[in-house]
Amino acid sequence: MDDINTYYGQKWSNVKTDNKTLNSIFNAVDNGDGIVQAEELNLLNKILNYIDNLSNKDEIIDKQEIEKFQKQLDKGTTSIEKIKNNREKSPKISWSEGLDRNITTIQLSNQSEKNSMKIIENELKAIGEEQGFTVEKINSGENIWIEDTSIRRADGKIYVPYHSSPEEEKATPEGAFTSIRGNENATGQGTILENGNAFDITVNTNDKYYGTSYLEGGNVLNTKLKDGTPAAIVGEGSIGMTLEVMGLEKTPENIKTVKKQIATDLGLEEDQVTFIPQHEFHIDMIYRPLHNGEVAIPDYEQGIAVLKNLRDEVQQSFTEQSDSTSHQKILTQRKLHKLNKQIDQLQELSDNTKELRQEANDNLTAAGYKIVKLPCFTANSNDKTNFMNGVGGTSAKTGQTFYITNKSEFPELESVIEESLKKAGIDKVYFVSTQHALSSKGGLDCLTQEK
Repeated sequence: MDDINTYYGQKWSNVKTDNKTLNSIFNAVDNGDGIVQAEELNLLNKILNYIDNLSNKDEIIDKQEIEKFQKQLDKGTTSIEKIKNNREKSPKISWSEGLDRNITTIQLSNQSEKNSMKIIENELKAIGEEQGFTVEKINSGENIWIEDTSIRRADGKIYVPYHSSPEEEKATPEGAFTSIRGNENATGQGTILENGNAFDITVNTNDKYYGTSYLEGGNVLNTKLKDGTPAAIVGEGSIGMTLEVMGLEKTPENIKTVKKQIATDLGLEEDQVTFIPQHEFHIDMIYRPLHNGEVAIPDYEQGIAVLKNLRDEVQQSFTEQSDSTSHQKILTQRKLHKLNKQIDQLQELSDNTKELRQEANDNLTAAGYKIVKLPCFTANSNDKTNFMNGVGGTSAKTGQTFYITNKSEFPELESVIEESLKKAGIDKVYFVSTQHALSSKGGLDCLTQEK
């Protein structure tokens, strides 16, 4: 039988097999509108997994298992309704992307054979030997941004958006989402639409949850509140994307509906999801969960001050270089130009986004998060200096909190951010070679998934 998940949005009448039992299951799952819906496929996956486990767990439903299931239905020892209401015996532990998690594995795309990715892989393996995690590659098609292609729900399952059919090419929605309050959110997303469900097929059926909202991993931060309650922070751009792919008009009622659906898809209550206005195409580029109940936010003013100090030092060095034609002096002059440009861009960004960022901070504080300011030097999505898009955790091997982030275009900044991160309670900071990825609008966190 073809992968049933590819039938999302089509008619149940098109989902045919030569097996009477399976066809009767399809009819029972259909809510009556004849269209394959996300919640119906979640139920169907649960039933098919139940059937598969009747004899073995090889994820292949054979004739013997189907016959055994039909006998149970005939005898009344089970029913679709019973399977639907059956809770998992051992629910999975909720997952946060912050420091209070033990990472056992960091996954990379199988595209890591590419030279730049291979360097990152080797650097992560060296860190893993020290902190006690392994590095593995997973099949992701042509997509290296595996953080975007799936999201871990509060119950530990993998949420996979249904807007990812490999059978048809889908256009990426365009235009910014302007909230009812007038905030214009960056919505330059579309990874799932562009890359299909290559990652979807690698996830065990029992570990998958299909949802109807449109979410990309980079625009969702799994968190925990101070008391350990699972929560999430979501960029408002995801509301706009969901409205567009669901064909809904931007009204207060539809926005409320979408917010509720996003919470449901994440396995959370509505008040556990904090939506923040965004000026980056993904919020994981400049926001980062730290300890439970803490979120690092970008401090552009502090970043500008640090860059100005660095510029002054470089300017002094340039002045002291007597040979105006020397190669070193030319390099120093180029560095000065880059620093001045970076300072100007950061200042403009800081001025233009001040009110929006304040609103995001107010939303986080109201939700119970403690905000921790970190000097931010990232002026745009493809900036080659980004320390916020990293991976953190607590090592079961050393007991240390650690944070792995991107090397900078200006190496002098690494010691500055390391000091700031240590003040925030991080014991060990690592920098990896992600310059090529950063120039393509993504850092280390975008390239990885963690277990």
